Amino acid sequence: MKVSQRITLPVLLLTVMACSDESETASENEHSVFDCGTLGVNATPVLPTDSNRLIEVSNYAALVSAIESGYSYIKVPNGVTIEIPNQQAALALGEHQTLFGERGISDDPGKLRVAANPNPTEDSYPVIRLSSYSRISGLIVEGPVRVSQTTKSTIGMQTQNDSVGIRVDNNEIFGWPWAGVSLKRSTKATVSHNYIHHNIKTELGYGVVVQNGDTTADIQCNIFDHNRHAIAGSGALGEGYTASYNLVMQGGGKAAYHQFDMHEKDGYGGSYVKVYNNWFNYGDFGTSNRSSVMIRAIPSEGPIEVSGNIFQSDFVIQNGQPTVDGVAGSIPDAETLRKKNQFSQAFSFKRESEHVCVMSVAGQTVPVLCQGVGLTF
Repeated sequence: MKVSQRITLPVLLLTVMACSDESETASENEHSVFDCGTLGVNATPVLPTDSNRLIEVSNYAALVSAIESGYSYIKVPNGVTIEIPNQQAALALGEHQTLFGERGISDDPGKLRVAANPNPTEDSYPVIRLSSYSRISGLIVEGPVRVSQTTKSTIGMQTQNDSVGIRVDNNEIFGWPWAGVSLKRSTKATVSHNYIHHNIKTELGYGVVVQNGDTTADIQCNIFDHNRHAIAGSGALGEGYTASYNLVMQGGGKAAYHQFDMHEKDGYGGSYVKVYNNWFNYGDFGTSNRSSVMIRAIPSEGPIEVSGNIFQSDFVIQNGQPTVDGVAGSIPDAETLRKKNQFSQAFSFKRESEHVCVMSVAGQTVPVLCQGVGLTF
């Protein structure tokens, strides 16, 4: 069945701009309006530019052979699940290779599934390696563990050192106790239109993480849920991310902490963090740390940007935690945060048709992936 979930730019422009025109205390959107279509999914298919470099695969051996043979486009057909060994670099995409399926178009897109490893080891390794300009798109990427209390530390996808231009888009990514997407010494990465959930573990559990320095990423139009941190950084110099037009949901209970994060490394909180035009339906009682944003040291480029965001939480949560928190000098001052963002906003979600769901908040109406907001049949 075809799934139509796109929205035209004029409609999205009207819904998003409705918020910023309400009052001077509403968010001051300093960025151009971006057309996400539907948050958490993208119904635009991958279009191979050279059909001679396209191959379809239906099992692990064929997938590895296609990668090693240098095919530019490797498709997992609808209805096919490929079982991937639970081992380091079981898949290693080469430069400019695209592994893809038809998520957002088909109700049963191709899936990569990694079984749990029964051996009593930590499994501290990435299963999928990504090289420069490689892309994973339109697939379900299922890891082995979805709960916080686990000895495993498996990583879903990780970049090769010194890679550039990697793209992870339009996937459902879950079950990775260390991280769903680990960007490691990799610049100009894009992570967009994914549903990233149940990547959760004590002291780890990242939807997306930038680490090891010299790592930059644009992270946009995703839905995050049941992650310990939706986005995190190790704090090394050269690390930075721009997070925009993402929806963060409430799941995770006491295993979920602040959702957008930057750690401290050698006295720095990375190089930069930009957090704008996101929706934080987060902060309910029951989560361990209900702040939405936490910066643990000052980035080398100065205080992070926080603007145009909509928060369910009040400016200060009832237990005294700020919704946007950080060490002195790492975040904008209270007056700027209040002026450029909206707090204490009520979120609601509803299904408009079989495959179309919307989020309503602060005068905005935004299409969202039904599954990502709990509206399933």
